[in-house]
Amino acid sequence: MATFVVAAVSYSMFSAEPADMSREISWIYYGVLFSVLPYLPMGVLLYGYVGRAPLILAIHGVGVSFLLEKGLFVYLGTLLGTGYPWYGRNFPASGHAVLCEELPMFCGSYVWSYSIWSTAAALGVFYAGAMIGKRVRYKQR
Repeated sequence: MATFVVAAVSYSMFSAEPADMSREISWIYYGVLFSVLPYLPMGVLLYGYVGRAPLILAIHGVGVSFLLEKGLFVYLGTLLGTGYPWYGRNFPASGHAVLCEELPMFCGSYVWSYSIWSTAAALGVFYAGAMIGKRVRYKQR
């Protein structure tokens, strides 16, 4: 939720055009923020809790998040859109159409790029967060 608020409020700082009118740019901006902001602190906190195997921790954390964000949320979007005839009942297309209303990275041809590149970026950022957590934990000893 905090990521959505930060993305929505900060987008107008560098673009005079609203996010839904400039999807060619806004999907990249929203995609990067949704790939970076939640995963860096998650990596720091999860390594602080588990304390070992940062790479396996990153793969597991990002894998579970991938299933939630790009699977479960899209399925819930599909369920939400079933009451409206213009969305249809096709999973995942109707779920992407519902989510596209507010999140431009779920629109049309951007979905595939977002699914691949955001997951790769999230894995790198999560791992970097875990390494920051490892360094902080090492310095505290």
